[in-house]
Amino acid sequence: MAGNTFQDLVKLADGIKDAKLRKMTVDLLKSPGEARSPVFKKYKAVDFKTVPAAVSFHHLDKGGLLEHTLATARMCIAVAEALEKTYKVKLDMDSLVSGALIHDIGKLYTMKKGKAGWENTESLLDHTMLGTAELYARGFPEKVVHIVASHFGEEGPTPPQTIEALLFHKMDNLDARLGTPQQPEQADLLKMLGLG
Repeated sequence: MAGNTFQDLVKLADGIKDAKLRKMTVDLLKSPGEARSPVFKKYKAVDFKTVPAAVSFHHLDKGGLLEHTLATARMCIAVAEALEKTYKVKLDMDSLVSGALIHDIGKLYTMKKGKAGWENTESLLDHTMLGTAELYARGFPEKVVHIVASHFGEEGPTPPQTIEALLFHKMDNLDARLGTPQQPEQADLLKMLGLG
């Protein structure tokens, strides 16, 4: 995770052209504990800079959520730019970047540091539902909320309905697979990508 810092997240957010959305995104990244949704007040937010991305699936090390978020956002930007250049389509980069940076914000409330390491809180809601509720409470645009709500993809409760949401889901899933504890060999990587 060398070279990945919380400030790198803020720098990516600073690239959001819409001033209101940029401020909302940065504010949420910097102050997730100042929740506006009552559901969030039940649990104490853990530190984005130190929490893993999951308890048992991907990016399990300290700072794993930061690493996963940065990688996913960077991949989204690169692929979106390639799509725009190659196919002359215009993507909503502001919504894509905002959604990528805050897609797992609910995880700050569904994980806690226990005696034996990281564990799940007693939250009855999934991190996606918590994040979606918080984004609505903070007044985020529906397009950004949709990216977060649909990031589980076609099998999730809210399938992606925009190209930005679909692109984000694919990059999020790819990075989660690449960030599993065992580093994949090239043949395994090709299989994960559906190419082998």
